[in-house]
Amino acid sequence: MPTGSKPSVPFSILLRTVALVTSPALITLAVLVGVGTLSLNQFLYSYAAILIATTLFLRPFLASVGTLTVYVNELAEDKQVQEPDLGFLSAMSELSTSLVRLHHSWENKKQQMGNIITEREILVDSLPDILVMCNDDHVIVRTNKAARTIFGQNLANKPLRTVIPNDVLANGVSAVIEELKGREVEFRLDDPVPRDFRAIIERFPIASTGGISVIITLNDVTELKRVEKMRADFVANASHEIRTPLASIKGFVETLRGPAKDDPEARDEFLKVMDEQATRMTNLITDLLSLSKIEMNAHSTPQGKVDVLRIIRNEKETFSWLAKEKDMTIRIELSDTLPPARGEERELMQVVHNLIGNAIKYGNASTEVTVTARVTSMLPQDPNFVNQDRAICVSITDRGEGIPKQHLPRLTERFYRVDSARTRTIGGTGLGLAIVKHIINRHRGVLAIDSVVGEGSTFSVFLPIYGEE
Repeated sequence: MPTGSKPSVPFSILLRTVALVTSPALITLAVLVGVGTLSLNQFLYSYAAILIATTLFLRPFLASVGTLTVYVNELAEDKQVQEPDLGFLSAMSELSTSLVRLHHSWENKKQQMGNIITEREILVDSLPDILVMCNDDHVIVRTNKAARTIFGQNLANKPLRTVIPNDVLANGVSAVIEELKGREVEFRLDDPVPRDFRAIIERFPIASTGGISVIITLNDVTELKRVEKMRADFVANASHEIRTPLASIKGFVETLRGPAKDDPEARDEFLKVMDEQATRMTNLITDLLSLSKIEMNAHSTPQGKVDVLRIIRNEKETFSWLAKEKDMTIRIELSDTLPPARGEERELMQVVHNLIGNAIKYGNASTEVTVTARVTSMLPQDPNFVNQDRAICVSITDRGEGIPKQHLPRLTERFYRVDSARTRTIGGTGLGLAIVKHIINRHRGVLAIDSVVGEGSTFSVFLPIYGEE
């Protein structure tokens, strides 16, 4: 019943209350009749008048008390209520004032509690870590936004094992519930995509029947694991790449000091090979230092103005002697109206240098290397170009053996080689394309690779145009 309306007073309650209130008057009138002061008719008329007056007085009083009772009950049930109209009781100023203060105080408390709950909800949802809270039965009670993004919506009341099907996590939660002691576990989920997680499982500090008893904080460590593996592979590969020429040089030195000590022809041959191996180590260390420096500045986007046409023309002259040795020609197709690129000239020069160098190294003799530079609106599907209408595209095409498609996704990994023996024969370090990829990423550009076995390969670099954000 709304607190603003007057509740009806049940007749039985009204009758009992009137009888109780008028009982002293009834007793007094009866005594007066007994001593002869009042006649029976006077007694009846007097008591009837008292009954009527009392009823007229008590009925609105009881209605106001009923309204007050309903209001207090609804407050206790945390319902949205309006300040009641007490009618008869409102004449009692102290009660009315207290009631108004109670109503305002209760509303303020409710608003404060609502604000606290809302702030906590926002705080929990804004946490980057995945939070899953469950009860002693391994049923999810609550999650945050990060958890719902990964595992789906409407997770409440679902079994934990249904949402995160992993025995390591389930056993960890059971152990925390039994031992009342937090623990940390790592596990892997393979569906829908492989992900590695580190879970911190803690007992909820406040016991609640059927409520939250365990809090699980999940950190997605997939990228961290990948970087750790990549770092381990990098150290192993770099050690191997350096150890091989060092072993060769050491072996030649021992040979020159021993069996070939007095053999001028062997000495000249060994010194030539030692020079090649030393050059290979120098190139490797130079590339490692370049890669390290690029990675150090990966989050700093270059903002300079770069003349791509001048870089291409300079690199063509640089490689003219190497191309001539293989009877190859470098043909450039450039647009004189090409706008400048946004970037760092030295790094973009290294990109063009590495790509033209690779085209000559891996291209067939007596063929042509084509270098084109143009503005294009046919942009690759990449977040870097979501808000861009056009970009500069520099493409280097060789006429070599081509690269099988299964190798293309890994081609820019450090030390990854399609043909290790051939790469080492021509003096490659296995880091050239990794350097190119990292430079392009730093410039917020895209590297695209297209290759056909038996025909050749095309490496296309898409760069943002200077002044076009």
